[in-house]
Amino acid sequence: MAVGVLLLSSAACQSLTPAQKAQKQLAIARTDAKSGKVSESIIAYRQAIQNDPKLAVAHYELGKLYEEHQEFINAFRQLSQAVDLDGSNTDARFRLANLLLAARKYDDAKQQANAILAQKKDDPGALLVLAATQRGSGDDVSARATVDRLLKLDPTNGGGWFLRASLQFQGKQLAEIEYSLRQSVKYAPQAVPAFTALASLLVQQNRPAEAETVIRGAVASNPQSLPAQYLLGNFLWQQKRLPEAEAVFQKIKSMGEASPQNRGALAHFYASTNRANLAEKEYLEIIQKYPDDLVNKRALATLYLVSGRQSDAENMVKSILKSHPNDGTTLVLNGQLEAAQGHLEQAATDLQHATQAEPRSALAHYYLATVQLRLGQASQAEGELRTTLELNPKMIPARTLLSGLEMRSGNLQRSLSDVDQVVASQPKSLGPYVMRSILQTEQGNADQAEKDLMPLLNTFNQPEAQADTYRTLAWIKFHQGKYPETRKFLQKSSELQPQNTDTVYLLALTYLAEKKPDVALAQLQSTLHKYPKWAEGYQISGEVMLQAGRQAQAQSFLHQALAINPQLLPAWLSLGTSFALQNNFDGALDAYNHALQLQPKSSLVYLRLGQVHEKRSDWTQAEGSYEKALQFDPGNVVAKNNLAWDYAEHGGNIDVALRLAQEARQASPDNSGVADTLGWIYVKKDTLGNAIQLLQECVDKNPRNPTFNYHLGVAYYRAGRKSQAKQFLETAVKLEPNVTEAGDARKLLSSLN
Repeated sequence: MAVGVLLLSSAACQSLTPAQKAQKQLAIARTDAKSGKVSESIIAYRQAIQNDPKLAVAHYELGKLYEEHQEFINAFRQLSQAVDLDGSNTDARFRLANLLLAARKYDDAKQQANAILAQKKDDPGALLVLAATQRGSGDDVSARATVDRLLKLDPTNGGGWFLRASLQFQGKQLAEIEYSLRQSVKYAPQAVPAFTALASLLVQQNRPAEAETVIRGAVASNPQSLPAQYLLGNFLWQQKRLPEAEAVFQKIKSMGEASPQNRGALAHFYASTNRANLAEKEYLEIIQKYPDDLVNKRALATLYLVSGRQSDAENMVKSILKSHPNDGTTLVLNGQLEAAQGHLEQAATDLQHATQAEPRSALAHYYLATVQLRLGQASQAEGELRTTLELNPKMIPARTLLSGLEMRSGNLQRSLSDVDQVVASQPKSLGPYVMRSILQTEQGNADQAEKDLMPLLNTFNQPEAQADTYRTLAWIKFHQGKYPETRKFLQKSSELQPQNTDTVYLLALTYLAEKKPDVALAQLQSTLHKYPKWAEGYQISGEVMLQAGRQAQAQSFLHQALAINPQLLPAWLSLGTSFALQNNFDGALDAYNHALQLQPKSSLVYLRLGQVHEKRSDWTQAEGSYEKALQFDPGNVVAKNNLAWDYAEHGGNIDVALRLAQEARQASPDNSGVADTLGWIYVKKDTLGNAIQLLQECVDKNPRNPTFNYHLGVAYYRAGRKSQAKQFLETAVKLEPNVTEAGDARKLLSSLN
């Protein structure tokens, strides 16, 4: 009998039309949704749509369900279908418009709002969406008019009051903004963002008690709202009421335990208030309960890293990467860890892996840039910083570093523009002000730079900050040639921060500028007598003696620096330079090879090696070193220029030489040495018009350079312009009569005569 019933039931089901099956599944979906069976409900809705793809109400209700559970992509798809199938469904249009608004697709959202208004002339929701799209598109005039229309029709529309407040912010109408926000929270107490904006406005006006009343009102109106709890917790934290804040974050942890971010809120609070032990305990409890919680595992690894517990950080990072080898955030952490341990090449590899795993991670590109800078790969670092700022234009550390690179490359105007943005974003940070003053001085506006800096001594009154400000003021005076005033500022800086290499260096330079190298030496020796184990002090003293042309004393200081710290890379580089200046090429190569052991992928070290090999006329070794320099820093202009020259002069591929020289010229258009290389290659390729133009530019800028005159003379000679050739060849011989080029010039002059 039971078998017969089943067969009859199956036959009855099979007799239903697809539309009837769809209605049956729709009823099941609604029942499951009402019972909280979300997954079952979604399946039933999908079965209904499969049976009747044009069932608009199924698309609409499924879209609503997705929206409620924050699956916005699926919600968008279903609501779009619902609107296409049934244009009269204004709620579907309204929900779709809000999704488009959140995605900043203002034109599409406006289209939906206007479609609703065509059916319901003064629909408040549609007017609010329309005003928001106008605001998003930058049409504030129309947005204000639409908001006024909305509030005239519905004075209790909290969303309208909030949008009016946001429009008033541009005019800084504080009283009007406050009124609008108070109206918003009055009529829409469920909207936490309005409470947040009002509280923030009150705090900025130094009205913390009123702000607290507003925040507690938000919590009372929304007792189950995590954003409201965060608002209260962060306020109490900012007010340094830590026990009260702790209780709120404990509540957030309990209320939001299903989410990794929320369950880790208390641990994050402990970590940010320098209670690492409590933070560690919290994180470990979370990880024990939720072994797959990547967010809090990463947070614990970060805590270990910033606390100097590198071994614990390494263990945690390795455990994550073992199961998630391409997790970009953890790869960034691993790169930071390697960099902190001085393993720069491995750090660069890990961070490059991170940028490949998560190409849109601004942090991955930023930290890769910082490592590349430490490796001397400036052009690659600049590229990574520009990518960082494309992904996150508000990332101030990246903009600060980029401004510094631009300043070093001579692009002062662009650097000043970047640093102005940093100052505007970080008015309570000294560094950007200092950099701006340096740029102003470089551009000939030293008086304004000094005027801007002096008040900062009171604004940033911590000893280290004041020392930095005095040192920058000293640099400005040095730039103006006012050496006694420079020393006065340096004395104040030194009193606040005794062991600073920049102070020592600049002080010695004032005496060198006055042609008093013995006084500079005595000053350095006096400082080092106070700090006999200061390796960096000996290294900077060696740098000063190099500038003074006193190689023996420079080498003595540098050897002492390396005896204290054999890992001090700048000392090895300076020692190599000192030997090279004395034509002690073996000594120079030995020093640079020591540097290479410390940084095997340093473009700068390979560049220096190439220059020494070139002086020894070892062209093969020189070319190999320059090629290595470009391998690790493809934008190294000096390496490109030198390699192009060597290829052109010593049997290399002349077309490759031309390409390298053209790239160098493009990167450094004001460099006469680069222009001369490119011009000489044009001579060799018999492209004489281009050659003469470039080489004439070199001579115009440097009329007493014999090489430039010789090259221009040859270009004119090849072009058959004998009188100009004779003029520049004769000048080359007069300027430097005893070099090989002078002999070549005499031969050409003889043929002309």
